[in-house]
This record gives sequence, C-alpha cells and structure tokens, in this order.
Amino acid sequence: MSALHVQNEIGKLKKVLLHCPGPETRNYPDGQFNRVFTLRPSSSSFDLDKALREHHAYSAMLEHEGVEILYLENLLTEALDATEQARRSFIDSYISECGARGIELESAIREYLERIEGSRALAQAAVNGIRYSQVFNTDKEVFSLTKLTADAYSPDDLLVSPLNTMWFTRDPASVIGEGVTLNHMYWPERNREVIAYKTIFTYHPDFRETPQFFKHESTYHIEGGDLHNLNSENIAAGISQRTEPAAIDTLANNLLWDENSTIESVWAIQVPYDDLCIHLDTYFTRVDYETFLVARELLDQARVYRITRGRSEGTTRACHVAGGLKEALRLALGSSSLQFILCGGSNPGAAEVERTNNATSTLCLEPGKVCVYEENAETNKALEQAGIDLIPISIFELTNGFGGPNCLCLPLVRTS
Repeated sequence: MSALHVQNEIGKLKKVLLHCPGPETRNYPDGQFNRVFTLRPSSSSFDLDKALREHHAYSAMLEHEGVEILYLENLLTEALDATEQARRSFIDSYISECGARGIELESAIREYLERIEGSRALAQAAVNGIRYSQVFNTDKEVFSLTKLTADAYSPDDLLVSPLNTMWFTRDPASVIGEGVTLNHMYWPERNREVIAYKTIFTYHPDFRETPQFFKHESTYHIEGGDLHNLNSENIAAGISQRTEPAAIDTLANNLLWDENSTIESVWAIQVPYDDLCIHLDTYFTRVDYETFLVARELLDQARVYRITRGRSEGTTRACHVAGGLKEALRLALGSSSLQFILCGGSNPGAAEVERTNNATSTLCLEPGKVCVYEENAETNKALEQAGIDLIPISIFELTNGFGGPNCLCLPLVRTS
C-alpha cells in the first residue's frame, strides 16, 4: 500500500499526523499574547497544561482505536536529515514566509538558522519563533543612534512569531487518494506551517514520491478543512472565507487531469459566512456509509457546483447543481437513501449554539463510530438516536471554539 491512502472520510482510520503543543505556546513577551495567538481575539492566555491533558486524552483515544500516530516534528526532523538540499530548501522557504523583510533582518535570521546544529533543533527553532536577541548581538548596539533615540528593538521582541496553530494539522495539507495538497493558507503566519509539510512530502524517505495535487505557491487560498473525500472518484470542496473558487478550479484541473488521481468530479459547496464556522467541516461531516451530520443552513440553502473535465485536455467545466447538497451527494455516492442528522437535533435553539461550538466537526474512526466534542449534548443525542457510536472528548483549550476533533489530525491512511 502507498504511504498515503484516503479515499473517503469514514473508512477505518489507520494512520494520522498530529502535533503536540509545547514551549512555543509560552514564547511571547509580556503583554503580547494577542500577537502570537492572533486567532484567539477574546483570550488573554493559553493554559498549556490543560491543552496537554486534552492532547494526551485525544492521542490516547486514537491509540486505543488502533490508530498509528506520526508526529509532525519527528517527520520534519527525519526529512531534514535526509539530504542537505532539504535543509537548504527549508531555510529558504522559512525566510520567504517569516514576515521579516530587508537585507539586515533576513540575513541575520538566515545566519542564525544555518548555525543551528542538528535537524531536530532546527525544526524546534522554526516552531518556537525567533527573538531579536537570538539573531543580533545587542551588546554592540549600546551606543547606537537607535538605542540613544529609544527606537531600537527590545531584545525580547519577536522577529518571527511562534507557530501557535500548528496542532490544527487538518488545514495546511490534505490527503486525496494517494496524493497530497500543499495548501496556501488564508492567514500569512500559517504558511510557515505548510513549509514543514512541503519538506516532508518532498524529502522524507517514506513520502517523497507522493503526488502533489496543489502547490503551496499558488496565487489562491485553500485550506484542508474545506476538502472532504467522498469516494475514490468524488471530492467535495467548500467555497469559504478561507478557500476561493479560483483555488478549487486549480485543484479540480489538477485532480481531473493528473494520471495519479482517480477523481472524476469535484463538488464545490458554498459555505455560509460566519466568523466562527469557517470551513466546510464546521457545517458538514460524514459519520457512516449513508449518513451525514449537517447544519440546517447548509442543507437547505447551499449552492453546489459540479466540476468535471472539459472537452479539451487540461480544461474543466463547472455547472450548477439543481437540488443543492442533497442532490449533489445523491449523484456523487449513487444512493437515494442518504440520511441527514441535523446539528442540534430536534432542538432549533441548540442548533445555533452547538454549530458555533463546532458540533459538526466530528472525526469518523470507522463507519458509524465517531469522536465528538462532548459539550454538544443535543447534537450528540441525535447522533446516538441514529445509531452512531460516540466517543466524546473535551478539547476546549486546544480548539477554543475554532474547531472540533476533526481539526486536530490529518488522516494519512484509511481503509477504503
């Protein structure tokens, strides 16, 4: 079997990629929490101990279910060890994405990274971020004009922020069949995460032959939470705040014409605009062969488009699907007996609350068995009444309202 194999989101989960939060979450100057946790505007702190307890409970659940866990930092270290070119490429990409601009800063950061001995230390440094004092000798600046005029960097100032969303491993890359997409993230700081995946899928001995269906260097943005494998021939893609139609066009063209792909149709689904629910998987996940958990507004209102090959090689053709999501899934799966469980169940009042608490972001472990966010009582009750076996888990500190169990792992292998 290939190193990667994901043809749907319900096959028995065999292998996943995780990242465990660590010291990077505490690497910020006093009073600058919101600079390094920019996606938590209502928070002023991160409880690492609680997050670690949640992560350990999550990983223990996966291991109990027979899932092999690979850790991102380990794979990155092994990829950097593989060839000297891997290290050079990683540093070049890191500098181009780090946000520091100009000869002085870029040269200093490059010199600092190139001095680091050992691939693991380099990987950790990239995750932890870089302070001014790590790359400049501040003793030489004591009598400088910038120091005299109080215009100098503080030694504790961050030139490069730590990667504090890296445990959302679903988003930077996506496995489709036996290939991968290297996504172009909406928020610039998250693009440094993609560099790790790019290095792994280009240089790691176990993964370097992997077909790449979307390039990180694309003009257009696409994120993994918007990609949902339906079967070997069909994939759904959310048109969302984070994924543009042009990105889906690019992906569709690659999937439909690449000899390494078996995809015949890409189903683009318009995701409602919401500041908290930002991807397709926050409105829609599959929990069994013919059963989906879905938010009412997506089921009732979403516009859906089907993209297939055009008449000329290398072209595609998109058309609107009359009948919306239900009809699109019926056509994609060839079934007229699909079941839809509504977020919030029969309680409309709970639907909005639990949708914004990511009740639909479930992780299917095998057909009919899913890991759910335990706090969403009404949705979980509806799933149980439909015969779905639940494994509830609490991951509030890890996700802080911006994701569920589905967001914290990248499936690498599922049985078909």
